[in-house]
Amino acid sequence: MQAIRRGHLKFYILRLLREDRRTGYGLMKAIEKETGFWKPSAGSLYPLLSSMKDQGLIVEVTETDRSIRWQTTKAGRTAYDEASESKRELFDSMRKSLVVFSKVFDAGPLESIVDRLASWQEGRSDFRTLGPLFMDLHDALWALPQLTTSQEVEARRILEEAIESFAHLRSTASEG
Repeated sequence: MQAIRRGHLKFYILRLLREDRRTGYGLMKAIEKETGFWKPSAGSLYPLLSSMKDQGLIVEVTETDRSIRWQTTKAGRTAYDEASESKRELFDSMRKSLVVFSKVFDAGPLESIVDRLASWQEGRSDFRTLGPLFMDLHDALWALPQLTTSQEVEARRILEEAIESFAHLRSTASEG
């Protein structure tokens, strides 16, 4: 997941700067607040900001309090928009990877969760908040050591409960 985060940091920055001007520290804090777990290091953020400035994606703005804030340029907004169009391909690739994982490790409930989340991808604002949780689930599954039989039963129970909860949520959402 770390490599994915590094690869998407540029676009995360562009999205945040579309909303408002921010300092480098403000960007780090915003990402940490939104994800709940990831705070890019200064060593990865500031060189990237410099590179993005050189590419014409962002510019420095000195505020009246002499703090330096960043904002997107037209080229930066265009780059973000173009990257947003490719998110479907990225999600589809991740979904297929998780389906293979579920087949290899006989985690059928995971495949059902993946299929349900895939239906949220198009045009759903809630996907932006729920997607990171799905990726956390993915990371948690990959981080598990070899499970004992009882642990595997417990993991299966947790995933099946999640599927049942999604089914309940789906039925209540269609009623409302």
